[in-house]
Amino acid sequence: MVNPLKRISLWAALGVSAALVMIVLAVLQYRWSKQVSEATSLRLGDSLEMSMVNWQAELFRHFSQICLMLGVDTDPNLASERTELGRSLERWRNETPYPGLVSNLYVVTRDGSAASHVLRFDFSTSRFVPIDWPSNLPALEDGIDLVTVGRHFYPRGALAQWRFDAAGPSLYRRIDSEGRGRKSSAWIVVALDKETIQSRILPDLAKRYFQGTDGLDFQVAVIGGNPRQVIYSSDSGFGYSGVTDADGTMDLFGRVQDEARLSPVTLFRKTPLARSLVPAVGGSWFPLLSAQPADEDWRLVVRHRRGGPLGAFAAEMRRRDLTISFGVLFLLVLSIAALIHASHRAQRLAQLQMDFVAMVSHELRTPITVIRAAADNLSAGVVNGKEQVRQYSLMIGGQARQLSELVEQILLFAATREKRQHHAFRLLKVSQIIDAACANTNDLIRAAEFTAEMKIESDLPLVIGDLAALSQCLQNLITNALKYGGESKWLGIEVRTKPDGTGGRKVEISVSDRGMGIETVDLPHIFEPFYRSASVAAAQIHGTGLGLALAKSIAEAMQGRLTVESSVGRGSTFALELPSVEPTLADGRLVSHAASAVQPNPASDEDISLN
Repeated sequence: MVNPLKRISLWAALGVSAALVMIVLAVLQYRWSKQVSEATSLRLGDSLEMSMVNWQAELFRHFSQICLMLGVDTDPNLASERTELGRSLERWRNETPYPGLVSNLYVVTRDGSAASHVLRFDFSTSRFVPIDWPSNLPALEDGIDLVTVGRHFYPRGALAQWRFDAAGPSLYRRIDSEGRGRKSSAWIVVALDKETIQSRILPDLAKRYFQGTDGLDFQVAVIGGNPRQVIYSSDSGFGYSGVTDADGTMDLFGRVQDEARLSPVTLFRKTPLARSLVPAVGGSWFPLLSAQPADEDWRLVVRHRRGGPLGAFAAEMRRRDLTISFGVLFLLVLSIAALIHASHRAQRLAQLQMDFVAMVSHELRTPITVIRAAADNLSAGVVNGKEQVRQYSLMIGGQARQLSELVEQILLFAATREKRQHHAFRLLKVSQIIDAACANTNDLIRAAEFTAEMKIESDLPLVIGDLAALSQCLQNLITNALKYGGESKWLGIEVRTKPDGTGGRKVEISVSDRGMGIETVDLPHIFEPFYRSASVAAAQIHGTGLGLALAKSIAEAMQGRLTVESSVGRGSTFALELPSVEPTLADGRLVSHAASAVQPNPASDEDISLN
């Protein structure tokens, strides 16, 4: 047989090993989650950076297409050239998806010291008509010096001569020419429609570059002008009060503040983890007019929509992943613990079953041996006289009865475990249960030379139950008291009523002894099948370990319960509690005070008087 201490040490070692493995897995999961979170944050940041750069390049493309269509060799001083300029603009309007982007086309001419003349292209007549100086044009006669810092970063070729004024917004191109001994200059001014930019172009760009599966993944705003205002916002309220936790901001016009930078467009992207400002390379833009203050530049502001800023979103994703991972690990720990516990219980049950087989074999061997010996003596003529024959007959009958009771107990236990036990419920007097149990145990009490003391309360209510089953339950308790009653040779049976907590009464039948008692460590297990404490085994008290388990099953089947109080060396008291059934004062009807009492069979109540 395996040493119990060795078995406990084995289970403990297994549990500690499993715990260490779980701890290692938790640490690795935490580290992996951190690495994945950092990689995800960098990937999201890079993706956001590329989206912002592409967004800015797409906006520049829409504006630059106008400049490319209007050409670079046109002399606005000539009427024919102005006519061709108007045709080019109309071709652009027919080809672009945003024909309303250009609100007006102006030609401003000036020759020598003469005053400037302003011509506006009339889309309805396709002609240039003279007008007064528009209020939305800067004073071109005073000069429009360009922003000089970083000038070499601006576009070259056909776009090199175009300038941009964000206050308009407008596109400008200056053309100087000499003819007939005179030097003249002219300006082509393309006035852009701010409403088209706000309501069509910027929303379309936001959807194209920041769109997710369920709408925009980012809140997008374009802020600029003087005073500072929101030109476009994807969400109501975003950008109006300033954004201090933006994931990225970009100066759309590329005003270079530092000649050491490698690009006139600097994207400041806050990395989700370090939250530091990092420059990135963007596309080119038109040179700005010097009259355009830096604080009026248009700025793109982006912040992640779900979970706040991108850093907070990445942190929330990590917390969610860690929660799920640790939850899975916790379930795994519970599963391992349950597996270890179930394995331990299965091993313990197997050991109890083996002990049960050994005990039953011993219990069967004793009466069989006695019966066989008595039969041999009778057949050999050893027994003489009527008195000896009578004694042998009583001995054989007693051993046969003990053998029959053992078999019945085992069969009853099997039927109870398989839910095959059927009870015939009826209204019963408590005295019927006591009488039936005592009738079956009187011979055992006398043979054990025990003194039985009874205390039965008067005016007991009725109970509902199966007489045979309740008698068997009480009989098991009495037999148990005889086995463990010790040298005191005393057992007590007491019947009384107790409040049931619902305004009614319950009946308590208790069986007491003054024997060896039950150890505290054994009390939680005494109602388990096959269980026998070490002290009982050491005292070599015969038994199968099924009596109390059967008694508890019967009590619960009768809507009652079986409890125990015990003190080592002073004895034990087992109490069977049953719900009562009492007649009401109004009409004599039977009313059960049980929570879910079983209805009696009226056909079997004829022998019970309610008076």
